[in-house]
Amino acid sequence: MIMEVNEMILIETLKDIEPALKEYFAYNRTMLYPEIERMYLATWGFMGKVEDKYMIEVPSTLDELATSDNPFDYLRYAPREQKMIKVVDTLAYMTDNIKGILFEDDGLKKKIEELTSELPDKNRDAIFYTLWMLAIIYKKHEAFKPILDPELLEETYNMDTYFQQVRPEMLQLYLFLERDKRKKDKSITLSNNQEKIIINNAIESWFSNLLDSYLHVYLGVNSIEEAEEELKEVYSSKKGRKADNPAQNLVMVGIYRLLVNRSGMERKSDIYKFILDYMELIGLVKDEESQIDVNYINAKIAYLEKHGYKPEWIPASQGNYRTSPNNPSKLYFW
Repeated sequence: MIMEVNEMILIETLKDIEPALKEYFAYNRTMLYPEIERMYLATWGFMGKVEDKYMIEVPSTLDELATSDNPFDYLRYAPREQKMIKVVDTLAYMTDNIKGILFEDDGLKKKIEELTSELPDKNRDAIFYTLWMLAIIYKKHEAFKPILDPELLEETYNMDTYFQQVRPEMLQLYLFLERDKRKKDKSITLSNNQEKIIINNAIESWFSNLLDSYLHVYLGVNSIEEAEEELKEVYSSKKGRKADNPAQNLVMVGIYRLLVNRSGMERKSDIYKFILDYMELIGLVKDEESQIDVNYINAKIAYLEKHGYKPEWIPASQGNYRTSPNNPSKLYFW
């Protein structure tokens, strides 16, 4: 049985590596809030006098930005004027008043230290601490369990409906409209199996433009190729197709960019081997995933880089489903 011990990272060290964590691994300090708060309370036990530099402005309401719930009302997309109020940035205050943060460790820190010891001297220590924090964040991500708050049930239902039913239909509608733009005849026929109407759509393409505006907000794809790829990869009924793993993508591309830009490693094959060893070390590659080797990592990174990959921690419950980057709402998905 492996005994867990507490390992500390100094706040000074954390602040030094935070830029890399943000750039390559979508880090936010709130990910470490429980550990920071625990250390602060153990050190001080109470909140002392707060200096002005820790006062920040935030919106006075956390309500939806939209001023209307009607999806076809232009006000649906209009931001509500919000008053700003000043509050204490407790996370920044607590962080600046402790020396370090303790994390439970089962020997993983030492293993990552041994793995990074073979790297070139350039930024080796910073890379080690960055990858240790990445492992901690990944473990938090994997251990996440949805909060069964009755007030969130409607939101959960809305999200599931969006992922499983509404979004694939939006993708099909998007493809229909984009392909239809290539035709000279601009009329669109609507039918409900009992009757049908023909919409001329010739005057300023009013009907298709309305749908385009709607899909821009709630679907958020930018090309026929992107829509076709999502339908194939996410909604294909083909059996045996393995779902993409967002956490693997984030770790692979993030470490690749980190090592290329900051480690001094020159051979790409060495970088791919390091990524594989790291993912196996933190449990991100399972025994049954025998197809994940250096060749797979090479091809996957090349594909993601070609498509402008941006790191994002996607909840495990969301799986391979996607949301619109143009919709700020966490409640209204369509």
